[in-house]
Amino acid sequence: MKPTLLKRTLLTACLAISGLAAVGGPLQRADLPADPSWVIHADFDGLRPTAIGQFILAEMDKPEAQAKLALFQSLFSFDLRTQLHGVTLYSSGDAAEDGVLLVYADVDPQKLISLAQAANDYQTSNYNQHVIHTWIDNKRIGNTEKPRTYAAIQGTGLIVFGQREAAVTGALDVLDRAKPNLANSKAFPQLGIAGSGNFIEAVAGKVSLPGSDAHAAMFRLAKSMRFQVGEVQRKVTATLSLEAKDDEVAGHMAGVGQGLIALLKLQKEKAEVVKFAEALSLKQDGSSVVASFTMSADDILALVRSHIAEPAKEAQ
Repeated sequence: MKPTLLKRTLLTACLAISGLAAVGGPLQRADLPADPSWVIHADFDGLRPTAIGQFILAEMDKPEAQAKLALFQSLFSFDLRTQLHGVTLYSSGDAAEDGVLLVYADVDPQKLISLAQAANDYQTSNYNQHVIHTWIDNKRIGNTEKPRTYAAIQGTGLIVFGQREAAVTGALDVLDRAKPNLANSKAFPQLGIAGSGNFIEAVAGKVSLPGSDAHAAMFRLAKSMRFQVGEVQRKVTATLSLEAKDDEVAGHMAGVGQGLIALLKLQKEKAEVVKFAEALSLKQDGSSVVASFTMSADDILALVRSHIAEPAKEAQ
């Protein structure tokens, strides 16, 4: 991995968390289908008290962010920092259109419906006791001539989004307990463990990434993947676990991973890259390969602040 790519990846992750600040709540296994293809969850109720979370909230309190937050709050009538509790993205299929987004928030359903009604070609349909709202999404370029967004509001605390009506109705069946859910399934048993302290979790079956470089090839050798990020006592820990089909394949994956870490450590002119590499460790355990990253929150925040400061210096 090139140093510039490493820096951009770390910065992008921090900015993505910043953009989702105050999103979260523990993952609800009972709200997910029994055998999803992949799941990504952010628990920002767990993030908010951490050093990383406090930094994000401080950034959101700055005047330049306050104007955007005020506009958002006037449109949607809720505060992103305190009233948006959970986000889970998952899919039970292979196509991008199969994805479902669950948003847990203290919302005014009528306010959201009014906003949807103002969208292009707004329509509704009934599904059991639910109303599905749909409109043309002018911001999304899809394979269809007029890509649509579908949404349903369950009570006052959960919104379901999808790009296909079938994806939304399937999610509603799970939420209504009309279909089996992950709480009663043996799939992804490590996902959503209470008290784990992770504010980001992701799992997937077969991982398919584009590209021909070494790290993309390593992911394609895995038959499943698990990723988690948490902070305890101002220490940020991220763990990536890849499961291969057998010990031999895992050995090849571990070799690739060790090579990538060694290349990072050779970048002596980039002290931050070397420090990042030194925080990485990788081991093989049978058919599993586990990469771990541990760094103090203060060091990570120092890196983020330096990147935030760079554009300001260039603008002067």
